Amino acid sequence: MPARLPFDRVASIYDATRTIPPKVNARLVHGLLEQLRGKRVLEVGVGTGRFAVPLQKSGIDLVGIDISRKMVDLGLAKGLRNVVFADGARLPFAPRSFDVATTNHVLHLIPDWRDVLIEIARVTRESYATIIEKVDARWSIKREYDRLAKELGYEWIAPGLHERDLPELLRPDLVMPVGPFQDDVPADAILAELERRDYSSQWEVPEAIHGRAMASLREAWAGREIARTLTVDVCFWRIDRLAELARSPAQTS
Repeated sequence: MPARLPFDRVASIYDATRTIPPKVNARLVHGLLEQLRGKRVLEVGVGTGRFAVPLQKSGIDLVGIDISRKMVDLGLAKGLRNVVFADGARLPFAPRSFDVATTNHVLHLIPDWRDVLIEIARVTRESYATIIEKVDARWSIKREYDRLAKELGYEWIAPGLHERDLPELLRPDLVMPVGPFQDDVPADAILAELERRDYSSQWEVPEAIHGRAMASLREAWAGREIARTLTVDVCFWRIDRLAELARSPAQTS
């Protein structure tokens, strides 16, 4: 992607810290197969192949791009193939090379995210898709960490646009719901992720602020079991509408 992000540092734990558990991911992939069968697909920011590997193994013709060697190496070990190391704002493909393109948990880290979407629109014929997750338990603690850090003097502002916010800017042409799902999550597991700074929004938090925030969170949450509700939607947009959004700073509906 345009700005090189240090995801090599969390490659080994990336999959384990994502919100979609394996059983949900399996249902998600099954639903995607219905939409992607017979299509040529591009995933910008393929990473460890969390979605790409099961899709490829199910017969989907998918090409991934990324800039993190360690993330991709983990994907290759799981069976990921057809990966190109490239910048999302300068895709090395001819116009209209793919039927469908997707990004997931990528755009919020890219200041010039519009350039990435413009490039995606250039190389894609039909549609753009993204997976939008809404989860209460894990992120209630994560949001509390962010609130405490802000109170203590540090606020992280995403340089780009979260994919989850795209539907507010541009109404999807198709929404494929998956879930909801419910389970119990040990708060200690979430606290351990935050303690390790597993999330990009934590990487530049000063140590003193991080320590105080974690102390408050441990006091409030340690030892608890939290009921988690997870909803997942796959949203699709026609590629011409995505291009319109990317080229205009104004909100589009």
